[in-house]
Amino acid sequence: MANPGFIQNFTASGDVGQFRVAVYTGADFEVTQASGSDAAIAGVTEWGKNISGRVDVVMTQLASIEYGGDILAGDTLVPDAQGRAIKLDMSTKTEDAEVWTLGVAQESGKLGTIGTTTVTPQLIVK
Repeated sequence: MANPGFIQNFTASGDVGQFRVAVYTGADFEVTQASGSDAAIAGVTEWGKNISGRVDVVMTQLASIEYGGDILAGDTLVPDAQGRAIKLDMSTKTEDAEVWTLGVAQESGKLGTIGTTTVTPQLIVK
């Protein structure tokens, strides 16, 4: 069960779904849905983009996130192409100079599970 910490409201660029990883666009206070692990992570969306084009993003502590594959508690998570959380597999990141991680899974699940993660973005530089 998530206990969200600091929640910031941002302008949403493009479609941003519920329980997805949000990344910075480079514009002030604007995020978009992650499409991989190559952009700076802002946090995890609570409800997705609303009708006024805004989105709430959990930026600290714990958040609910949709899993994009099989996850075990303790796995380090990164965003997939749809902004869901998947297990970090460095063997698939051989061409990437930088990899952004979201946090650590607090519970196990499979594709489509709404699980809980820490929100502790980290940059891995190779």
